[in-house]
Amino acid sequence: MINPLLFGAAAGAGVSASSAAESARASSAAGGAKRDVAHLEDRLERLSLVCMAMWSLIQDKTKLTEDDLMERVKMIDLMDGVEDGKATRNVQKCHACNRTMSARHRKCLYCGAEKLAQSAFDTI
Repeated sequence: MINPLLFGAAAGAGVSASSAAESARASSAAGGAKRDVAHLEDRLERLSLVCMAMWSLIQDKTKLTEDDLMERVKMIDLMDGVEDGKATRNVQKCHACNRTMSARHRKCLYCGAEKLAQSAFDTI
């Protein structure tokens, strides 16, 4: 039978070092996630400001009203068949191999063909 007292100290030290390394990795990942969220929040605020400025300019140059804007938002929201406050992108097929393309990627994951832009928002 193995005496646990003989090996306990060595095993405990290994677990402790491993736990410390894992904790450091988790802490680093959490810090990275916090930076990413802060960057996205900053970008969202800047995009909101630009949208507000554009809407203000459009109102000044046209006879459009808040009701017109809200009606258009609802119409675009319903384009995917669900009123959920999101502009859901339609699934696209690759023009080269006809496989489904990921909305997150600019190239087909299967054949590498560039995604064709169907609107200005596809290039963003």
